[in-house]
This record gives sequence, structure tokens and C-alpha cells, in this order.
Amino acid sequence: MGVDKAALLGQVLDELEREWATLVSAQRSTSEGVTHEENRAEGDKDMRSTEASYLARGQAQRVAQLSEEIQRLKSLAPRRFGSTEPIAATALVSVEAPSGRLLLFLLPGGAGVRLGGGVRIVTPGSPLGSALLGARSGEVVEVLRGDEPEEYEISGVE
Repeated sequence: MGVDKAALLGQVLDELEREWATLVSAQRSTSEGVTHEENRAEGDKDMRSTEASYLARGQAQRVAQLSEEIQRLKSLAPRRFGSTEPIAATALVSVEAPSGRLLLFLLPGGAGVRLGGGVRIVTPGSPLGSALLGARSGEVVEVLRGDEPEEYEISGVE
């Protein structure tokens, strides 16, 4: 495969840091709106301020969660995997899936981030990431999609 995993990790971090900055800005705006004059209750059934505070709290929790995720990823040192080693964090895994060949980067954060070259981030918390942990090149892992199992043949690990 010959992919620079440190560069891929840097791209994931860049994407997450952009998302974090956007969330921080949105959370500040929402928090300011909680106490804004227009959100003051006009009666006992008016919930604008309460709803705005729920939104601000949810955004603050997501900002904190994303901050932790970024710190976890910054502490990672991508390593090279031999063809017989079990898959673990920072493995770049090539699989043959029902939809075709996939290139997956197993990380403890950044779920759903898609990078150039068709690389997808999967985490151990996802069904596919969980199935890949500990597997080896040449093995087939199975993941349930609804009620149907899907097989993924591991064709390479780096």
C-alpha cells in the first residue's frame, strides 16, 4: 500500500480541529443567546430560554468530547504492521467488501472522516472496527448490517 500514516493522521487531526473551531463558535453564539433579551420567557409556557440552554449544554459537551478525541489522536504514534501481526490502532487495512475494495485506517477517534485516496477512518467502537481488532491479513471478518451478515476479507495490513 505504501501510505504515509503520519500524514493521514495529520489530515484527520486537521479535519477534527476545523470541526472543533466551528463547534466552539456555534456554542459561544448559542450561550450568548441564552441570556439574550429576545429569549426571555414571555409566559410560563414559553421555553425559548430553556431550549437554548439545552442546546448550549449539548454543544459544550460535544466540544469537550472532540477536544478529548483530538488529544488522544495527538498522542498516537503510527506504527508499521507486519503481515502476520494482529490489527490494532493505527493499522491501515485493505479489505474486500461486498461494495468493493476499502482502505480503512483504524483510529481511536475521527469516526466517519474520509480522506483523499478513498481512505476511511474506522474506530474500535464501530461494528467493522471492532471486528477488525485482533484479526490478521487473509482472515475474513463478519459484520451484521441489519439482520444480514456482511463479510470483509482482509487483503492487507500496514
